[in-house]
Amino acid sequence: MHSISSLHLSRSNFLTPIEEMELLLLALLFFSSLAPNSAAAELNTTRRALAGAAGCNIFRGKWLYDASYPLYDFSKCPFIDDQFNCLKYNRPDRSYLKYRWQPSSCNLARFNGLKFLERMKGKKIMFVGDSLSLNMWESLSCMIHAWVPNARTSLIERQGLSQLAFLNYGVKLLLYRTPYLVDMETQNVGRVLKLDSIRNGDAWLGMDVLIFNTWHWWTHTGSSQPYVFFIACEIFFDSIKR
Repeated sequence: MHSISSLHLSRSNFLTPIEEMELLLLALLFFSSLAPNSAAAELNTTRRALAGAAGCNIFRGKWLYDASYPLYDFSKCPFIDDQFNCLKYNRPDRSYLKYRWQPSSCNLARFNGLKFLERMKGKKIMFVGDSLSLNMWESLSCMIHAWVPNARTSLIERQGLSQLAFLNYGVKLLLYRTPYLVDMETQNVGRVLKLDSIRNGDAWLGMDVLIFNTWHWWTHTGSSQPYVFFIACEIFFDSIKR
């Protein structure tokens, strides 16, 4: 089973192909902190990105050290869970924060949280997956917050579904926790993973952007595996023997 990363954008909105690519890149962005460029430098970066976008494959490239990173300050972001807040617990090295993704065939504009909110005004963005999706959801929240630290926000966290809204812009960032994407339910034989059922996907309806992730939990075996059987086309398979 391979990881799944997928993006869907409503074609009825006003996003350009460049903006769609910028959104897709969010799946590569993790914890960063605020260090904005000058207006002139930012404009030049944007122009270079636009010029090369037509033939750009953002999936081919490499991570480059960038002394201006990270894109936000951990200590000033209110949306990071303790389990992801390495600096809060005195991780000694910080060089891992100073890397950015550089595609081979084009340049990407530096992230601008204010522009992002303006482009996505009234839109809903949902991350669907496991703790990696949680990581990305918190990262994007902090990246935006660094640009608008005084913006009115509303945070609702429930089991399985969380939502952060930037109220001044009508932008909602949602997280739907599901390690396998497909349904898992308890039956008389134990917990069963249903490979051909995705009823929980009803929660994703109405989203303007969906970013999926699944991989880590598929590798679990033995006592760390949360299901006993999996089923496809009404046929049960003993997962313990796989």
